[in-house]
Amino acid sequence: MKLTVGLIGCGEFAKLHLDGLVRCAQVGQVIAADPDEAAREGLYRRYGIIQRTEADWRAVVDHEAVDVVDVVTPHDSHCEITVAALQAGKHVICEKPMGRTLAEADAMLAAAQEAGRRLLISMPQLYYPAVRRAKEVLDSGEIGRPFLADFAVYDDEFVRMSDPEHWKGSIERAGGGVLIDAGSHPLYLLLHLFGRPRTVSAMCRSLLIDIEGKGEDTAAVALDFGEGMMANLLVTFADHGERYRAERRVLCEQGALLIRDMPEDEVPLALLQGEDFSPIRVRNPLYVHPYGMEAMIEDLFDAIVEEREALAETQLAYDTLRVVMAAYDSEREGRRVELEDTGAS
Repeated sequence: MKLTVGLIGCGEFAKLHLDGLVRCAQVGQVIAADPDEAAREGLYRRYGIIQRTEADWRAVVDHEAVDVVDVVTPHDSHCEITVAALQAGKHVICEKPMGRTLAEADAMLAAAQEAGRRLLISMPQLYYPAVRRAKEVLDSGEIGRPFLADFAVYDDEFVRMSDPEHWKGSIERAGGGVLIDAGSHPLYLLLHLFGRPRTVSAMCRSLLIDIEGKGEDTAAVALDFGEGMMANLLVTFADHGERYRAERRVLCEQGALLIRDMPEDEVPLALLQGEDFSPIRVRNPLYVHPYGMEAMIEDLFDAIVEEREALAETQLAYDTLRVVMAAYDSEREGRRVELEDTGAS
């Protein structure tokens, strides 16, 4: 029996979710909600899988036909909608970040446990072919022990960050600036590849966009994973030269891995050894982000139906948020923050 999905939020990003839902074998129909009539009706006309729309998300969450609620809204509503959906007996897939604070994430986890329903978090870059192949190479040990990772994300959010009325970068609505937003992607990749860091040191600054109530436009984070492994992350919303570009390099004892799939490259994964540049065969799609979203949605729904863990583990999303919070503490207190060896309950 195919599942009915309640899609909460009909903005631009909802289209990526719907493209995946249309192709997901487990999904039969969608009921969508958004207070913006033009947004929800535009999706209704475009996607035949949407059977009806609602202005109030509560009507979808309470609808008896809905099996899974997909939360694609700004950060400040993730917790409220997720907890309400879980209490209504629905499984939930929620966009990253899991919450604006660990308290919100804890409330979501507690609601899932009490309801006996699944809570899953969107982390599509885990499903990129070059990332998956890179993890296989690293785990195999064929190029020795990794000791340094250098990840960077360059993005241009100057317009929305500069708008005092927009939620993007709002400390109150988003929970912070670039780190809790675009920074979540490289952070969960680093944790996925190398485990959980022991300490976090960070600078989170507004270097270009200085608007009252907005968070940092740039963050530099150093992670110490122990056992001779560390990582640097640079992420910014203040790059006028790029809409979105990610650079990822992993140094190992016997070479360096380059992951170059955003924007898409003819060689999405390569190994550097001395003067040798060796492409590692990866079947990379023409557009990797839509592919990653579709692959993730298929895996998440299969995980719900088959009652198994997904590649995008909820614990990973929680631990990523812990690192973000530790980075903000590091900036605020001017010190290196140690992470306790505890996780989500």
